Amino acid sequence: MSVDKVRGAIERFLMSKKPQVLCIRGAWGTGKTYTWDDVLKKAASANKVEAKKYAKASLFGLNSIRELKREIFQSAIDIDQIGKPFNIDSVNNLVDNLKTFGKWALNKASFVHEDALTAALEVAALFARDQLILIDDLERKGEGLRSVDVLGYISQLRDDRDCKVVLLLNDEELEDKPDFTSYLEKVVDIYLRFEPSGEEIACIAIPDTDKVSAMVRDNAVVLGISNVRVIRKIHALVKDVEPLVAKYSELVTQNAAAVMTLLGWSYFQPQKAPPLDYLKRVHTYSLQKENEELDLKWRDLLLKYRYIHTSDFDLVLLKGIENGYFDEDQIDKYAADLHRADEQNKVENEMRAIWDDMHYSFTKPAKIILDSFFDCFMRNIEFMKLNDVSVLERLFRELGDDRAELLVDRYVEVHKDRPGAFDFERLERFGGELTAPAREKVAAAEAAQIPKLNPDEVMVALGANGFKEEIYDAAAKLPVNEYVRILKTHEGEKLSDILSGLRQYLNVGNPTPQMLTIMDKAGQALRQLATESPINKRRAMAQGLVQRLDAIEAEKKAQSH
Repeated sequence: MSVDKVRGAIERFLMSKKPQVLCIRGAWGTGKTYTWDDVLKKAASANKVEAKKYAKASLFGLNSIRELKREIFQSAIDIDQIGKPFNIDSVNNLVDNLKTFGKWALNKASFVHEDALTAALEVAALFARDQLILIDDLERKGEGLRSVDVLGYISQLRDDRDCKVVLLLNDEELEDKPDFTSYLEKVVDIYLRFEPSGEEIACIAIPDTDKVSAMVRDNAVVLGISNVRVIRKIHALVKDVEPLVAKYSELVTQNAAAVMTLLGWSYFQPQKAPPLDYLKRVHTYSLQKENEELDLKWRDLLLKYRYIHTSDFDLVLLKGIENGYFDEDQIDKYAADLHRADEQNKVENEMRAIWDDMHYSFTKPAKIILDSFFDCFMRNIEFMKLNDVSVLERLFRELGDDRAELLVDRYVEVHKDRPGAFDFERLERFGGELTAPAREKVAAAEAAQIPKLNPDEVMVALGANGFKEEIYDAAAKLPVNEYVRILKTHEGEKLSDILSGLRQYLNVGNPTPQMLTIMDKAGQALRQLATESPINKRRAMAQGLVQRLDAIEAEKKAQSH
């Protein structure tokens, strides 16, 4: 039954004058209690509840009907107090009533063996009439209390005390379910099966409309998280991270929200979600035999969620989930790289749009297009590459725009300390070409740069700064035998960092040619290492890079036939 239909049935129950027992059944954590409370508050504020008082009793840990009576008595409030702030007068009235009932009860022969408080509670139970009573957490009652005894008391409240009773129930968790079910049919008047959709559960958990709340809510729906409490815990943690990544592009926040929803689900509800140890080692484009059973269960969902593998940034977020707080320095370390990659992508899209105006219009004048190029280039100079300089400088010269020199001068000024920024030889290898004046300036800038990193330093730097062009450019130039040597030279944490650097591009949506070259060469190097021994084969195949190379080669072979 949908949430709207359940809410409607609850409203009718509350407005009815007839003493009845309503049972709302549904899985744990789907929002039964929240829905009941919300409908009740609104009905009470509109004076639509037919009862004198309202009591709410949880059976969690209770071991006797006497304890249940105490819970009902102590929680009872006037209907017009539902949803209102705590009132000390309610406590004073409770104490006065206990004193009155206690004195009266001790004068009665039937209670001479009882203490005053117990006697008072028994008498109070006798006087409880025309009440609305909620009984929750039956599946978590103490061992000394039988479910059938609870149902018997509920029946008495309805039949002898003219009470309306609501029972919230997750009957799948009951230990004495067979006996309970046989009695339940005789006691309950109205059954409601609470089975909200994933969207309804997410909306119950997160009614907020801000961007981050919408992200977590949408993520929870895709993953199929059906527990309101779990979604709320995840939401609270993402809101904690939000101010730490607010200075970066929105992509960083989106990535953090997506990762934390998945890993938070696994952490808070491990019996329902993919195991954390599986997520830490999985690569959804690589089927490993050791993960075959888990892959069959979870791989399609992870692909739908667009989750490829767990990155170092993801592990930082997971540690924060486990600790309950987040290390801002560690977040900054990885978020900055994601931010730069996103900003680079935005700049490329902006430049692509201007090029479209250049190529696909016979009406737009040169000045408008060149002004757009110049503005975009100068405003985003830190993201510009030598190829951009080459193409734009030539275009400006051909169209007689004197700003061609300014493009080169500004690029040299900003990128003078960035290794690889002036590698015109590589540019020319890939078909680019600088005009003679530009080549002279770029060559002078390259000669003035600081010394380049050696191969080992490049590979280590790849793990920490793998999205910096000078780093991945240098790594792409190394031959395969250097990859093999470096992988065999380093051990432990340093090797782990190097392997992480090589794997990181597997998760990049639009990898550069250099990134593709790095993955190709890393896959070839790991293939060589895999032939050395069974254990090295196991180590090599755990990285996902050999499998990527196999898939590419298989596709090329299929296309050739």
